[in-house]
Amino acid sequence: MTYHSGIIIQARTGSSRLPGKMTMPFAGNMNLLELMLTDFKQTAGEIPFVVATSVQRGDSAIVDVCRNLDVPYFRGPEQDVLERFILTAKQFGFDNIIRVCADNPFFDLGTTLGLLDVLTEMRCDYAGFSINGKPSIKTHLGLWGEAVTFKSLLKTSTLTVEPKYREHVTNYLYSNQPEFQITLIPAPYGFHNREDLRFTLDTEIDFKFQQQLYQMAGGIPNPERLIELLKITSENEQFRVTMREEIHRNSK
Repeated sequence: MTYHSGIIIQARTGSSRLPGKMTMPFAGNMNLLELMLTDFKQTAGEIPFVVATSVQRGDSAIVDVCRNLDVPYFRGPEQDVLERFILTAKQFGFDNIIRVCADNPFFDLGTTLGLLDVLTEMRCDYAGFSINGKPSIKTHLGLWGEAVTFKSLLKTSTLTVEPKYREHVTNYLYSNQPEFQITLIPAPYGFHNREDLRFTLDTEIDFKFQQQLYQMAGGIPNPERLIELLKITSENEQFRVTMREEIHRNSK
């Protein structure tokens, strides 16, 4: 059986730590979402991708970015992100889904897409990369997404109404492994034990720091860019201090 796979990118403007971060100029005259969508147009190949945002008025700015770049979008609940993903997958006919968070300026789509093969070959409900044995989505790296089946999202929706599981989409799956088949692969490129690094973007400090890193490595294609990020951070103690402080302040 051939499964229809697709990428769903979650994005909204209503961040509690840094409102509007998705549409703030980040590199040159481009914002985070524009950078990601432009990259995906070049690297996604035949795998379709769609932005899942909310019905809140402020997220019309997300829709404007999608329209300007001719990228499909779907609007659903703001806080119940699990339901937003289910509705998006139904709308676009996705059976296997790559979940992407848009606030990750160094996201490596090419490597993430390999998780779709893992999902089908292992016949599992969820596939992801692991950092010290935990799903990479539970760390602060922000470099890869995760693969999940539409059926497992539907099942999750019937098993929990707890807000943290509705907001974080896949958390219930890998927290309840007897209920779901989970496959985790050690993260590549030397990141398999690097919980001390933070490339995701949640705060104003993150924004300014990641801008600086992007100026240094943003022009390098992945996965070479990830290797360069390891080199840059290994050579700069202050960078590592900043990351550790933000990890401590923004525990997952």
